[in-house]
Amino acid sequence: MARRPSKRPCITLGFVFKSVFGDDPGRCQRLIEVALGTPIAEVTIVHGEHELDVLHSARAGRVDVFARDAEGNEYDVEVQARHKEDEWMRARHYQALMDTTRLRRGDPVESLRKCVVIFVCDFDPFAREEFPSEQRGWRVYDCVTTCLQTGAVVPDGRRAVYLNARGTRGEVSDELDAFLRFVAGERVDGSELVEDIESRIDELMVDPAWLEDYMTFEDELEAERIWARKEGRAEGRAEGRAEGRDAVADENARLARALQAAGREGELVGAMVDPAARERLLAEFGIAAG
Repeated sequence: MARRPSKRPCITLGFVFKSVFGDDPGRCQRLIEVALGTPIAEVTIVHGEHELDVLHSARAGRVDVFARDAEGNEYDVEVQARHKEDEWMRARHYQALMDTTRLRRGDPVESLRKCVVIFVCDFDPFAREEFPSEQRGWRVYDCVTTCLQTGAVVPDGRRAVYLNARGTRGEVSDELDAFLRFVAGERVDGSELVEDIESRIDELMVDPAWLEDYMTFEDELEAERIWARKEGRAEGRAEGRAEGRDAVADENARLARALQAAGREGELVGAMVDPAARERLLAEFGIAAG
């Protein structure tokens, strides 16, 4: 019998977000339209945890949800529950990967279509020292290429939208308001999108295979928290702690994928609490921090 989580899965967890939106073009299209505030062409392709890989020597990117509509426009939708230092660079990286994976040798650049990255954030991504307080707190940050001299939007088709579930400024649609409150953990009634999300989570909660995968995911998260706390105590400086957590998290994620591929998921939790066992597995699979 599949284990069950102690509380209802949260949409801000990447595993849950990909499960809800990564296999249903219609649901994904509704989310994109609500986020952008405008209709888009029919979504014909959608993938959860999609890898964008260009060259063997280049850095690939694994996006939460990738979608393409009937007009060829491409969308990457990411969910984040906590601050990272690289939201803008990640948006730039994903946009570049979407363009280069779409453009084949000999294709004219004019064949490129719109390229949109949407970050669903349970925090204010602009609440950092680079931005004065009066520039923060917006519920939506809609970023496009602009000319500094004229203020005109450059029609290059690139767009990055950051949804701030903790924001209070700016008018948004009722559906986006409901979705943002849902992301922030509030109970929401009367929203078609939120009701559809909740219904999909209900379906997943009675799927033994999904539940087992989800519980494994929760085990990995808890193991990472334990290991990060140990690493944090071992480091003398805040910068060292952050770098240590990032390196360990990267190794743990790669180890989890390797064990899953080998059908040995049950060894993960033990490795996370036993440093010697963890090091043996890392060496066995040839894993080192990237």
